[in-house]
Amino acid sequence: MKEKLVERARKAIPSGIARKLWVKSGGRCQYDGCNTPLWKDSLMQKDLNKSYISHIVAASVDGPRGDEVLSKQLEIDFGNLMLLCDECHRRIDKREVQNHTREALIKMKQKQERNIELLTALVPDKKSHIVSFTSKIGSFDPTIKFEDCVQAILPDYYPVSDNIIQLGTSNVVIQDDKENYWDIHAYQLEEMVKQSIKPLITNGKTPHFSVFALAPQPLLIKLGTLLSELTISEIYQFHREPKQSWKWQKEEDSLEIKLIEPKDFRKNAVLIISISDNVDEKRIYDTLGKEVSIWKITLDNPNRNILKNRQTLINFKNQVRDAYSKIKLNYKNEIHIFPVMPNSCAIETGKVWMEKADLSLIIYDQNSTNNGFKKVLEIKKK
Repeated sequence: MKEKLVERARKAIPSGIARKLWVKSGGRCQYDGCNTPLWKDSLMQKDLNKSYISHIVAASVDGPRGDEVLSKQLEIDFGNLMLLCDECHRRIDKREVQNHTREALIKMKQKQERNIELLTALVPDKKSHIVSFTSKIGSFDPTIKFEDCVQAILPDYYPVSDNIIQLGTSNVVIQDDKENYWDIHAYQLEEMVKQSIKPLITNGKTPHFSVFALAPQPLLIKLGTLLSELTISEIYQFHREPKQSWKWQKEEDSLEIKLIEPKDFRKNAVLIISISDNVDEKRIYDTLGKEVSIWKITLDNPNRNILKNRQTLINFKNQVRDAYSKIKLNYKNEIHIFPVMPNSCAIETGKVWMEKADLSLIIYDQNSTNNGFKKVLEIKKK
């Protein structure tokens, strides 16, 4: 008769080790990219412990990543344990064991615990409210994901919470070729800023906001004017190349932005912002007639993917501020703005405008129905 083999009983995880694991993980799944909260029912939002304490080196030799020596030595060792959700627990121990080596899991654990340590040690000036603004661009209805925003602001800032402040006006069904389209959108945007942004600015404290926006340029300029005096904010740009991302690229590749001034001064002051594409001045004459003096903010070889880094945006912002000041020296009424630029530039165009000091802005939009520019919004000085 064969000798009966007695299987070694698995040791219980000491309460102190389990508590430390919960604290160091922030109570979230430690699998890279998951981050699921493990203390609540995601559907009903009720308190619920749905965590699994999983072994990197299995507690038994025959288990996933088991080892004749280490399985016993590391059975209740903190460095060998991960807090996981059910799906990720099954992924590493059953469905995709071969894809999850000991080294890969240790790296995941250390990365996640390091991130939690950074977040919990944050001082207030490193925290930022994430704000998104979307509105239909023609027939395109854009979306902005919270996870993409977080990746863009790290490591300079960290989100205050896992809730995004949404200022979207996509639910307004009227089309942009209708007469009152722009006024309705502008009014709704003003109200949403009042309801969502202003209440956060209390007791003399000015929180930081990280702004992500995909919308028609006149509305983005309007958004910038609403943010100018209320907040400290960082504006981000969506990049299509080399891969789709909101994260700024290398500063050493920054570009020079130029302000080209007119040679004479006629009835109307025009500011062309030509960053994403060239603007033929004939189109300005077709809209306003010949009695115009044209200032132009541009750069070499304008194209829709040209804005790659924060420093180029700063260079742009400085030229817009300079243009507003120089135009005011020669005019007393308003500036006619013809914008063809990246979204972040449009926000900054409004953000650097000073309501009490600068001239009013009349903003035009390229209208495919009329095959030309059309006056759509007016932003008045006080």
